[in-house]
Amino acid sequence: MTRLLEALVGRPLALDLTDQHIALGRDLDPTVRAALGCADADPVVVRRSTLITSDGAAVSWNCVAVVATDDELTALLTDEQLPIGHSLAAARRYLARTVLGAGVTRWPVSGDQEDLPCAYKESVLCDHRSTVVAHLHERFNPAYVPLDVAR
Repeated sequence: MTRLLEALVGRPLALDLTDQHIALGRDLDPTVRAALGCADADPVVVRRSTLITSDGAAVSWNCVAVVATDDELTALLTDEQLPIGHSLAAARRYLARTVLGAGVTRWPVSGDQEDLPCAYKESVLCDHRSTVVAHLHERFNPAYVPLDVAR
């Protein structure tokens, strides 16, 4: 998704990591936990970030939950310097993505577009064994991904 957003805005995006912490499966929203298929005691890294342009404009807001069972993969998905798409590409790791849902929600990032309707996508990433390793909820800044609200 990172590369698609970069193509859309015509420039590279950087990671602005807001929060990243370890939790347990039981701490997750039930729908996220079900999508991950994790147990109550499974360690999960919860990551909140924004992909930003070089001038600091937020293009997407992301909440990711990573089941922390594969140390190498967890390290790639929770790199504190790079967007997930960049860290996976640099390591030549490619994960299958299954879209669970898409639609309209509210843009959560402060600024001129705060609380405006925005597009979102919810998906999971699977490893080479088809095991779900991450849940992603991505919201897209309506300034870059406009909605046709006149429908």
